[in-house]
Amino acid sequence: MLNGAGITGDTSLVIGPKEVISYKARYTPSVVGESLGSVTFYSDLIGEFWYELNLIAKKPMPVSLPELRCELGKRIWQVIPLANSTIETLKLEVINSNPGAFSVEIDPRKRLVVNSQSTLEVPFQFAPSTLGKINHCATIIFKCPQFEEWTFHLSGVGLLPQQMDPVSVSACVNSHASVIVPFENPTNEFLLVDVVMTVSVMFYKIIYSIVFKIRFGKSEITVGLLLPPKGKLDIPVIFAPDDMVLYEGLLVVHIKKQDGSSWIYEMDVVTNKELRSFCRSQWGGISGIRWLYPIYGIPETLSTKLLPAVIQCQARNRKEETMEVHLTGVVPGSSYEDPTQIQTKLPFIYNQEAGQGASAGQTPAGDFFYEIQFDTENARIQMESTIAVNFVKKNWDTETGIVTLTFNIIFAPYKPVSQSAMLKVQSATGGIWRFPLLLIATEPQVDDVINIEALGLNKESVVCFRLTSQTRYPMPFTAHFLPCSDQAFVVSPQAGELLPLGSTGTLFTVGFTPRMYSKKYKAKLLIQAMDMQWMYEINGLDPQYVPPNLQHGKIVHKGFKQPVAVQQRNFIKENLKVITTAVSSPLKGAPLVAINKTSKAK
Repeated sequence: MLNGAGITGDTSLVIGPKEVISYKARYTPSVVGESLGSVTFYSDLIGEFWYELNLIAKKPMPVSLPELRCELGKRIWQVIPLANSTIETLKLEVINSNPGAFSVEIDPRKRLVVNSQSTLEVPFQFAPSTLGKINHCATIIFKCPQFEEWTFHLSGVGLLPQQMDPVSVSACVNSHASVIVPFENPTNEFLLVDVVMTVSVMFYKIIYSIVFKIRFGKSEITVGLLLPPKGKLDIPVIFAPDDMVLYEGLLVVHIKKQDGSSWIYEMDVVTNKELRSFCRSQWGGISGIRWLYPIYGIPETLSTKLLPAVIQCQARNRKEETMEVHLTGVVPGSSYEDPTQIQTKLPFIYNQEAGQGASAGQTPAGDFFYEIQFDTENARIQMESTIAVNFVKKNWDTETGIVTLTFNIIFAPYKPVSQSAMLKVQSATGGIWRFPLLLIATEPQVDDVINIEALGLNKESVVCFRLTSQTRYPMPFTAHFLPCSDQAFVVSPQAGELLPLGSTGTLFTVGFTPRMYSKKYKAKLLIQAMDMQWMYEINGLDPQYVPPNLQHGKIVHKGFKQPVAVQQRNFIKENLKVITTAVSSPLKGAPLVAINKTSKAK
């Protein structure tokens, strides 16, 4: 028998003759403190004996997490694992000794809850405020009534900043565009900031920073800017290209302390990349720190007068069209010298005539890349499987410098849609041309005609059929009738999942309940999935009329009558014999023929 909170172990024990065994009891306390427990052993042969236990539950031992290393101006994330092995639900309060460098990412208005027999990972981030280890230690304490304190020790090191992620900006030739490069003072001191745009080397020549400019509003001052602790500075970079080539620049943000003091930072081995990130003072410290931002200027051309190329096709059909695009302002060059990162993202235009070499009017096929772009991510997901673009040929007019590319576009939509897109063409030298497209898929033909014969007025008759998705996976669907349909039809189910291809399919039931005869009941049923739809024409028919069958009827004869000849009366002959009016006339007995008295006198 076990007695005491948190004591567990085997409840039965078998000991052989002259055998010595050890019994193990496990103690899992839920609350910090001291208490008494006992373990009692009972046997019919030897009776009962027991041991008293002093149960002592101490606070969890402090845990030191591995040291974090992060560049100055950046931040990294890590988690604190809270493993609750007790049967209690823990509601924790968080205390942070250094929120400036280590911030716990939780809702401060709510307490942390760790359910019993579970582990909760609490995220936190480390953002160094200086170089080295100074002021980069913290203690995170989780308090609760059961454990009192749950302590974790954190530490970190601030490193010199490396080259930052590149920033891209696009603009039309002979126009300009701007991009904002955000910078935040990571330190707890006042800084003097210098912002400089340096030169950059292109594939073929040095491109000076005349195409890139920095302007803070109306002020042209970009050096000696005062930035308070944790202050933010939005750096506007203006890009004004004058040619269809890729421009590169380097934005340098140089900081130094306002009071002129230096940062103390010990380095064993200094790499070439780190040498660009700081400058030393005459006393050996670091007097200035630099952040380097590569800037890529991409010139574009998009004619606002260019009408979109319309590609129209009936849904669930396929259409191929040839499209020619004309590129103006192309800068000749080889794409095999120091290719840019963009080349890995765009399809490669292979040279079908590579074996013949480049003849007059032809350029190396590796000079251009292309892709189809859509307005939104949802449009891309919906449309990318319905359209394909293949490069056919290209021609370069040496007199005008215009390059003509020919593409074969295949459009095979699954359901009706109208979507705009862009054919993006990029040269290896950095120029970008965009050509608008309009993809239209019209209503498809009906998949089937379903005739449902009525059983009678106000009586439902049904027809069933099955459908599967067009993939190996289930697919959500909706089923409904179009607004032009009669109300006498119903469909079930109206939503759900289509079973995968190769299965028996999802069962659909269409019901028809007529309210009157001699009316033409019609409906159109639409079953729509993510990338497919089915259309059915439903006709409600009157019950088929079957005339009565009298072959088995019984005819009863009740006697035979001899037919009697009927004499026809000649009413015209009888009327000719009448010489006076009848009694029904107002002039009773008057002659029908008038007598001329003058004639008689003669």
